[in-house]
Amino acid sequence: MKILQICSQVPYPPVDGGKVGIFNITKYLAKRGHKIAMIALGDPVDASYAPLRSYCDLHVVSMSTKNSVIGVALNLFSSLPYNISKYSSNKLQTIIASVLNKNTFDVVHIDSLHMASYGVWIMREYRLPVILREHNVESTIMERYLFTATNPLLRIYIAMQLRRIKRYEAKMAGEFDSCCPITDVDARRIIQMQPNAKIKVISGGVEGTLFTEYCDTKERIPNSLVFIGVLNWIPNQDALEWFIKEVFPRILIGAPGTKLFIIGKDAPSKLLQYESEKIIFKGFIPDLKKETLKYEISIAPFRIGGGLRLKIIECLAMSLPVVATEVGCEGIEVKDGDSILIGNTAEEFAEKTLHLLNNPVLRERIARRGYTVSDRLYRWESVAEKFEEVYRRVISEVGQRKTVGIL
Repeated sequence: MKILQICSQVPYPPVDGGKVGIFNITKYLAKRGHKIAMIALGDPVDASYAPLRSYCDLHVVSMSTKNSVIGVALNLFSSLPYNISKYSSNKLQTIIASVLNKNTFDVVHIDSLHMASYGVWIMREYRLPVILREHNVESTIMERYLFTATNPLLRIYIAMQLRRIKRYEAKMAGEFDSCCPITDVDARRIIQMQPNAKIKVISGGVEGTLFTEYCDTKERIPNSLVFIGVLNWIPNQDALEWFIKEVFPRILIGAPGTKLFIIGKDAPSKLLQYESEKIIFKGFIPDLKKETLKYEISIAPFRIGGGLRLKIIECLAMSLPVVATEVGCEGIEVKDGDSILIGNTAEEFAEKTLHLLNNPVLRERIARRGYTVSDRLYRWESVAEKFEEVYRRVISEVGQRKTVGIL
């Protein structure tokens, strides 16, 4: 098949969940013999994209989507949510049209709600089958952000944006030939918003080279916790702040020698202020697998977010036991006390973490069960195969509609 993939960011290097989720779909579809053209926002002269180009014909469009005071102010008079309006561009639409006019494609793959309007335009103007990959349900993230926000003015603004994103997300979910959320939980949310959505759940996955059967705990740093994630993302910032302020002090009472290691780039000053001999910021680590295997426990203390936490699945694949909130492990096929430990309050999270720190037998059991779950359910090869099945179905359905004159 010839596939046009349209993305809100160039998914390389794959250093965060969003980029990992896009890059590996492209990589493994290409490995299955499909020809992919990708149009993505980024820096057109960035040489680091070279490995991605081996899997697709990459067209990079320079366009800023950073938040700005002026943008927020102008958006007050728009019906679009701000985090969607930032991606509206005549320049980008012109480039998409140029690629479509010069090439023949069987199907169009839209990555994320932010690019959905281009997919609707392509369906209308080019009569091509188009699928929408929903990496998150954006309104769920906004709802959880509203729940945790304390500033009154910020809460008013978030509530306004939430109303807009709910309307927009519901409308877009019903427009596509297939809408592919990443979890069953997200699928139920989309159906609740838009009963007419054509849903096919396709999970995220893990790169095969990450899978590591259980390593002897003697090789790991004693009493070590690790948090992994890009630190300029609000859900990650909220998770870390909550853990550092509310959970970690409780852990230190029960295990004074515990240290928290934080892996991720772009840490803001509000997080760096907590750096100490007990809280160590490691920054960006190129060899994540080698680094991750140094630690005893991974933490995922999320209160905001949606979709699928690929970093949790990667930790499971590397046989690293995980303590998470229900929000953190939402949509992942794990069970509390079997393949993961779950705590939602500060007291519960600290208690579960201490239980693991003080019980090497439990750590090994949780790690082995987590590895089994990730190995059985979350490999990119099977994810690519499921997308292939969806493409074939929508291509057939659109062809039938054209035959009978519906399109």
